[in-house]
Amino acid sequence: MRVVLRNNAIFVQGSPNTLEEPWMEEFFDHHIHNTLFLDNGILVLNNENSLEQKEDFLDSLTDRYTKANDLSSPFYRRSLRKCRSAAVRIEIPYRKAERVDVELYAFGPSRVRITFLSDNRWVMRYLKQQLSSLVMSSTSNQIYIDVSTLSAKSRLEKALNRREVLHYVINYSYDDEFMSKLYGHYSGWGEGSDAIDKMIRYHAVFELPIGSKPEDLKQRYRQLAKRYHPDRFHTKSPEVINKYTEKFKLLQEAYDALRAAS
Repeated sequence: MRVVLRNNAIFVQGSPNTLEEPWMEEFFDHHIHNTLFLDNGILVLNNENSLEQKEDFLDSLTDRYTKANDLSSPFYRRSLRKCRSAAVRIEIPYRKAERVDVELYAFGPSRVRITFLSDNRWVMRYLKQQLSSLVMSSTSNQIYIDVSTLSAKSRLEKALNRREVLHYVINYSYDDEFMSKLYGHYSGWGEGSDAIDKMIRYHAVFELPIGSKPEDLKQRYRQLAKRYHPDRFHTKSPEVINKYTEKFKLLQEAYDALRAAS
């Protein structure tokens, strides 16, 4: 483990098992609502109402760090406590991505059950945080959410569009009637997890909720096509040109699919 103070933040470069430490998990559970989940770690923003818990965490961090590196604990304890209002970023070293299987089932237009087919507390924390205002109840491997409003459905779609967090790859699957139950007044979605998955991803490309009007889709397409057209970047490096070419291809693919389904 390595601890660095930089840019008014505490950077902790840990091992793959760092997040499994009980004192780490306790800290994050207490600060879950001001935590950002990154692809390779976690960023905890400052919360003035939780300074006592922050100090306990910093003391534990000091003990672990100084013991591992044979350093003076009192010096580092004082140094870290001076930074108790700083953000904390835990970085996990690269490792082969681990797949986490998650199944979604719609009871109807207003309630969805999210089931973890493989145990993963951190992806569970991520989804609970992203959907915090929608959670009705939960168990060790399931989350029940209320999606009775369009804004709630849009929040769910946004959360489902992110597939990588903390070196985990989230694989979502859906029952064949998921779309018809949740969006019963829309047609043309197709059945099967792959078709449903594509529809959610395609809407995310345009940052539009499922069921948006065709004219809204057309207007958004024109805006993004102008922004990402490769001709705008012909003077840039080949890497930049390729990046925007791929973006433009995905945009065209998404637009054609959603226009056909509307």
